[in-house]
Amino acid sequence: MVDRARAIIFGPLAICASVLTASCGSSSKSGEIIRHNSIPNSVIAPSAKPAIPSAEIARAASEAFERGLGWAITNQRENGNWGSLESIRRREIFLDTQASHLAFQTATTAIVTWALIEPARTDARCRSALERGLKELSSRKPPGRASGKTFYSVWAHTYLIYLSAAVQADSNLAAFHASWKTIGETEIALVRREQGADGGWGYYDFNFIGETPSGNESTSFNTAAMILALKSASAQGAVIPIGTIEDGTRAILRMQLPSGAFAYGTYAELTPRADYNKVSGSSGRLQSCNVALHTVGAGKVTNETLLRGVQHLRDTHQYIEIGRGRVMPHEAFYRNSGYYYYFDHYYAACALAAVPPSAERAELVRWLTEVMVHDQNPDGSWFDYPLYGYGKAYATGLGLLTMEILIPLIDSAVGANTSNVN
Repeated sequence: MVDRARAIIFGPLAICASVLTASCGSSSKSGEIIRHNSIPNSVIAPSAKPAIPSAEIARAASEAFERGLGWAITNQRENGNWGSLESIRRREIFLDTQASHLAFQTATTAIVTWALIEPARTDARCRSALERGLKELSSRKPPGRASGKTFYSVWAHTYLIYLSAAVQADSNLAAFHASWKTIGETEIALVRREQGADGGWGYYDFNFIGETPSGNESTSFNTAAMILALKSASAQGAVIPIGTIEDGTRAILRMQLPSGAFAYGTYAELTPRADYNKVSGSSGRLQSCNVALHTVGAGKVTNETLLRGVQHLRDTHQYIEIGRGRVMPHEAFYRNSGYYYYFDHYYAACALAAVPPSAERAELVRWLTEVMVHDQNPDGSWFDYPLYGYGKAYATGLGLLTMEILIPLIDSAVGANTSNVN
């Protein structure tokens, strides 16, 4: 017997969970870490681990990257996917309909497949896994909204667009260019249709159910990621419908706060002093917002702004660390949640790659690289949130993408004069 769905409200943040077992005599302990297999996850905060010497940081990063690739290749499913709907948890994120699983698995598989493009140029194992992932994704119908109120499909659309652009940008994947150009065009048309009335994108619309999202629950970070995906598609010649990026940009600008933080979503933009809208609650998601605004030349986001944003993440990192691996979303200080931990770190790496070399950037590259190395699990995966059976796969994909950005930047970080950095 399955218990009824229960909504857990954290301030205005509505997060729904379902009880997946009738064993009501016990419940998940607060702060419990879910382990998906017999190999324990790394749950020791990076700040509690010894520093990696400058001379060893490049080697440590490369070894972590190789271990991550090993996990990704070993854990690809027979049909070419990564992740699954299985869950060992008593409670899970609100699903609505089974269509949500197609969205989760498509997004997860797109992320890992995207991460394999670069190493596939020289590694036959990665090339084989990459091709299997591309073929499986191209055989699927585009994921749709689970219902009028739930559309996790936004994640799938975002990363299919990113993947389409990355495939077309790689001459080694010429055989896939035509099919993935078509996939990208289809996805771009879908995201314009599913763009909220406020110009943003999100994954819920609980209060208003219509043919297109009302925009009442667009999120700053979904909108930022979508803008960046569309810009990457545009760089490969895709035609973006007029107003799509501009409308999304205006939505983010409305959520930009003087502190350097960004409101969680449009429903929260009028409560700037809420804990999740403070820098300590926004230090992760502000990375994608800063990078998006910097890319489109809006919001007065300069190179200095990008560096300050990554500094915010470093200086308040303990709050997002506490949320990593937690069973319940948003239970950590400042309502931080584990499920966007590696999403945040990926866009922090993007921010660092967008600014010119300097001692300040070098120190932040060293810090972020060390966090990623220390975070890695003994089995080679990364993990931030137990989302059905997708957690390790999507986090590992984002971890690999993050390392692909950081490793080329490490040379400028080695030997940096950290005494000049506050």
